[in-house]
Parts: sequence; C-alpha cells; structure tokens
Amino acid sequence: MPMNGVCDLELRQLIEGAFLPARCEVSCSDGLSLTLHFAQDAEHDEMTITGIRLSALPNTRAMADLVAQVREERESLARSKTLCARALTSTGR
Repeated sequence: MPMNGVCDLELRQLIEGAFLPARCEVSCSDGLSLTLHFAQDAEHDEMTITGIRLSALPNTRAMADLVAQVREERESLARSKTLCARALTSTGR
C-alpha cells in the first residue's frame, strides 16, 4: 500500500484531482503499479503512462513530484507539437 493510511482508490482520486481541469484516468489493475491515461484535448495529444510502481509513492512529496514530472512532460510534448506545426506552416507545407 502506498502512503501510510491511503488506500489505492484514494490515491487514484488524489492523482486524478491533481491534474484537473485535464482529464486523467488512473487505473491499478495489478495492485502493484499505476497507469495514467490522458485523453486528447485541444492542446495535448492522447498520452498513457504505465508502470508507475505504487512502492515509488511512499508519501505526498513523491506523489507531488510525480504530478509535476507528468505535467512538465505533457507541456513539453504540446510545445514540441506547436513548434512543429509552426515550422510546417512557415515553410508552406
């Protein structure tokens, strides 16, 4: 069990809530690791992250670090997509 006193369902709700207003679906099918799924929206492509070990989330700091890392990755991918689109537009493709 991750974080003392927090069950898997509560952990999933905390993580999903941390990404609002983005829609994040968290699943834990094997009881050992999490999968985070983000549907495509206006700024971001669909994204799925698998294999997040529950044992890697022993406290709220670890969960906050995970959320920050995933947010940064999503934003980085969105920026890359925007830059590629601008480059293609400016070259007339």
